[in-house]
Amino acid sequence: MISTKKSVQHLAAILIEKGIHDIVFSPGSRNAPLINTFTAIDQFRCLNIVDERSAGFFALGMAVQMQKPVVIACTSGSAVLNYSPAIIEAYYQKIPLLILTADRPPEWIDQGDGQTIRQHNVYSNYIRSSYSLIDKVETADEEWYVARVINQAVNDLVHPEFGPVHINIPFSEPLYELVDVQLPKPRIVNLHRATGTPSDVTAKKFAALWNQSKNKMIVAGQMPPVNGLNALLNNLAADHSVVVLTETTSNLKGGNLVSHIDNVLSAIEAEGDYAPDMLITLGGQIVSKKIKAFLRRNKPKAHCHFSRSGEHIDTFQSLTDIIPIDPVRFFTCIKDVILPGKADYGNKWKHLDLITRQRHNVFLGKCEFSDLKAFEIIINHLPDHSLLHLSNSTPVRYSQLFTYDRNITFMSNRGTSGIDGVVSTAAGTAYATDKITTVITGDLAFFYDSNAIWNKYLPNNLRIIVINNYGGGIFRFLDGASAMPELETHFEARHSYRAANVAKAYHLDCFTATDEEKLTEGLTWLYTSDFTKPAILEVVTPTEQNAEILKSYFNYLKQIYL
Repeated sequence: MISTKKSVQHLAAILIEKGIHDIVFSPGSRNAPLINTFTAIDQFRCLNIVDERSAGFFALGMAVQMQKPVVIACTSGSAVLNYSPAIIEAYYQKIPLLILTADRPPEWIDQGDGQTIRQHNVYSNYIRSSYSLIDKVETADEEWYVARVINQAVNDLVHPEFGPVHINIPFSEPLYELVDVQLPKPRIVNLHRATGTPSDVTAKKFAALWNQSKNKMIVAGQMPPVNGLNALLNNLAADHSVVVLTETTSNLKGGNLVSHIDNVLSAIEAEGDYAPDMLITLGGQIVSKKIKAFLRRNKPKAHCHFSRSGEHIDTFQSLTDIIPIDPVRFFTCIKDVILPGKADYGNKWKHLDLITRQRHNVFLGKCEFSDLKAFEIIINHLPDHSLLHLSNSTPVRYSQLFTYDRNITFMSNRGTSGIDGVVSTAAGTAYATDKITTVITGDLAFFYDSNAIWNKYLPNNLRIIVINNYGGGIFRFLDGASAMPELETHFEARHSYRAANVAKAYHLDCFTATDEEKLTEGLTWLYTSDFTKPAILEVVTPTEQNAEILKSYFNYLKQIYL
């Protein structure tokens, strides 16, 4: 038995044919036709999460892990707006979320009817595309229109790159009428993608730039693991005139790559010796503020950005070329026409990276218990072949300072770098995999997203590590905020709450660590115990000392010239 609403019947039929099967609902009445239809069809896996904000991020985490579209569907009114933070994150991180919002019929908008707002194009600034279906589908032309719009929306999810797409669906009453019929035969519009082979002109121009440039730098931003990219970049970085800078969120590693950007930049004395002539960027957002400032001060003559959608991302104010081709395919096609350089540019970066790594180890060997020391201990206990979701503010920044010997996949909501949805996203990721999935979050982000654990789908492979320094510790690192008299009240938002109390409310096991010995014990507990549900490790660190220790750390790295 499915809904009598033909727009929903066509939607279900097309989603099945397009291979989209995961739907995260939030409860409501206006979206009853969607709930009644999708839950009645075996091909769909339907979840129900009450809080729309958490539901959106949970679906985001699923889509990140599976690298395929996930649907979120809610009722009308303010529920629609509660999806906004997750949609914005999906837009800037290029995640394929299909948003279905139930709506009142258009004639009732702004007429004082309950749960009725202006939903058409409500996400217009942060969506790949937005469509509205029609309430009553009765004629052949109306069926053609609905099928065409749904096909276009689903194709937009994946082309030219992943991204969120919105379909607003008005429903008039009755909402709960069911019928025992087969889904309509879906009308499918197939999307055929270009192969992405560079033209002769593009290849020759790029090769000329490459061969003429003495110092070449490649900067990789956030991205999931990409087949062939790691090997490609390590091969390119074997050229002594090339340096490849990566971050944890780029999911790249190798002996030829420089993966500790902030450490190295902290130790540079003469910036001109490390400035590139040619810059190549790929992937998404960059965490390091230091590399942004460095490249804005030392602009390269040429900056080529790889983007399949052809977007104009000019982070370093030096963009000259946009290449809408997969970088692995591109460099494979031009490998015979780019020549090895003669400069020692890449070796300079690698040498400084080695020295700062040695000083890093010396400092950590003497470091007292703090956020920095806690991260070192946590990283040394992460399971091999596991997933790590990093919260914004300090966790994602601390992660950039360390070396990872094991096979860890890194994730973070760096599309907009917001505090919201951190644990919800990690929960969605854990739900979509059998691998151990750890989220490291600060206390404010954890409490802000505490509805993430008000969720009956939490899997037992989820591990939550809360670094509790009783406030927004990052504001103690910022020169302006740290000097303000309002620091503790209005910036840091000091509090006395404990994650252990939240865990107790939701019947989750929690271990609290306040020093190195207890943290080591807690991590052993976290990764060797046989849990039937998620577990929380709360790490309490000294509020005032954390910032001072991190400042001392960077000052120590600078002292290689003394």
